[in-house]
Amino acid sequence: MRKTILILLWPIFSIGQSIGFIDIVHEKKNEPFMEVSANKNGGTTVFDRTYRSRCVGTYEIRWTFSKDLSLLQPGESFDVTLQCVRCSTPCGYKWGIADIMASNNVLKIPGYPGYTYNGNIGLAGKSGKSSGVFDWQPAQLSNTYTFTYQPKKSAPLTAIALTIAGHRIYYVFGEGTKPVSNGINCHTLLGLGKLVNSLELGAYEGYPWDWMDKTIDYALNHINASNCLSDAYLKGLKSRMQGAGDTNAFYAEIRSYSQKLESEVESSCSACSSCPQ
Repeated sequence: MRKTILILLWPIFSIGQSIGFIDIVHEKKNEPFMEVSANKNGGTTVFDRTYRSRCVGTYEIRWTFSKDLSLLQPGESFDVTLQCVRCSTPCGYKWGIADIMASNNVLKIPGYPGYTYNGNIGLAGKSGKSSGVFDWQPAQLSNTYTFTYQPKKSAPLTAIALTIAGHRIYYVFGEGTKPVSNGINCHTLLGLGKLVNSLELGAYEGYPWDWMDKTIDYALNHINASNCLSDAYLKGLKSRMQGAGDTNAFYAEIRSYSQKLESEVESSCSACSSCPQ
């Protein structure tokens, strides 16, 4: 399937054997439906999964990096901590919810026909007794993987990939790529506006609080990825709405926040005036 890019692309310069972070690609499945918010610091996703017996499981997966992955030099290592923040599998089902693959297991990258298989980012170790994270063993709710970038052959592109409920999220690196500073991510602001509009509509229609809660999570992910907006209001709203019987009571304040968000973007994210509409 066609890739979804959630971050800005970096310009390319020749700097030898180092590699730079250039892209995130989400290879989607139809089921379960999943939106991913990710950047070079990590990412998160919240989703439901319906099983054959019509039992419904709820999941929140998060991953974080031990360092800024803008640039990796030969021999340099980094950790990825993968967590089942909230995982609830019903009806006795057991399955590997999420895992991470080193580059020697990445056979292709959607949208990159020139990618060639390589093992330039290898797995050096993990904290869990087995791979991945899942909820039927409490000790396996979190797993920290150590990767090392050690070029084995010249390859224009290399990648690691997360597998989450059949979806794949590729972190793509380019040989000879130089990053820019951690600037404002204009693309996330477009998605944030749609999510806040959804919250406003949801409150107007009195949608259930758990639907609103998940939408707030998606909006918070976009705010964190934008690098220019405050998450204080939405975090407070999430806390106050927990278990609410009537979400319509929050409509007026969400509408007010939606109207103020445009001016906050103009004042705090001025660099985005050059973003394509």
